[in-house]
Amino acid sequence: MSAVDSVATAPLSSGTPRRLSRADGRLLIALADPESSLAPMSLTAERARLLLSQAERHGVLPAVLRKLRPVMSGAELRPVRDDFAARFSASVAFNMQLRAEAKRLATALRTGGQPALLIKGHDFADNLYPDPVLRPTSDIDLIVPVERLAAVEAVVATAGFELLPDQRDDEQMERKWIHSVHRRVMLEIQGNLVHAPGLRSKLSLGFVELCPHGDPAEAARPSTRLAIAGVHAASSHHFELLRLVVDVLQAARQLKGAAEEQALDSLVRRSGTRLALVAALDLAAALYDDKRCRELARALAPVRFRAAARLLISGDVVMAMETGERALQSWRRSLFRELLKRGEGRASLPSS
Repeated sequence: MSAVDSVATAPLSSGTPRRLSRADGRLLIALADPESSLAPMSLTAERARLLLSQAERHGVLPAVLRKLRPVMSGAELRPVRDDFAARFSASVAFNMQLRAEAKRLATALRTGGQPALLIKGHDFADNLYPDPVLRPTSDIDLIVPVERLAAVEAVVATAGFELLPDQRDDEQMERKWIHSVHRRVMLEIQGNLVHAPGLRSKLSLGFVELCPHGDPAEAARPSTRLAIAGVHAASSHHFELLRLVVDVLQAARQLKGAAEEQALDSLVRRSGTRLALVAALDLAAALYDDKRCRELARALAPVRFRAAARLLISGDVVMAMETGERALQSWRRSLFRELLKRGEGRASLPSS
């Protein structure tokens, strides 16, 4: 294992992660905004380590560390700063490796004439964030047409990836591949961003919804990225990471103009994802007091169960997910999932 690998995979701490105080939870949320300049005037070493540990667990370490570094130059704080700076540098190196492999894979798929969307990860970093380094990612994600899965996977195999034998889940429409040489490089091939079959009967965000005319270029627009961010956060992860909320915040900020708003409404209608997306926008608006998130949520309303979703999913729930209090919030996330199942559903069911 290389020095970079050893830093990147080292455990953050022993024992159960401790929850931040409510004040520090609000501070971490604010620090995670990639477009804000807020930073505390001073920190203790213990408080800084706890903030940065939770930032790393929530996938927002780059933005938080960038803001905290100026106040961590003293002797007491330098070891904490240097520890997390090393972890950040290791993450950047790994992300560069992921980016190179994703680029090679995309070229192989284009050459093979196979339609596939590289989503989230580096696409979000390049198109939603003011600096790509502020959006770390841990793997490569592909959305493919279900009927072309075998052909896509044939190209993936020739590109140097191996299917993990215990990671093929046809029910969830998800398969995990690993690079044959660089074993930390993971590829997830998905037929749908909504993994659970019970949810997919009502809402669906697969290739057919994202690219209704079959052209992957259709997905390269702000409205599609916002839908992907919101549905991924709400239906796949039920808001378990702060980074998911920041993705929604950034996607909303990038969506401008009546044409994109109409495209978003059309996508939401044919995918049945209205409640998922409005819940994601409402949460981002509440956590960041963001006007654009509120405007877009209002434009997508009315939506059934919106008020209940607001009560169930809050910043406190998100902040508890990477601590020992996660189980205490499971009932809220389970009820939110039930609301998604009872939502309005798709305007029409895709043939796939």
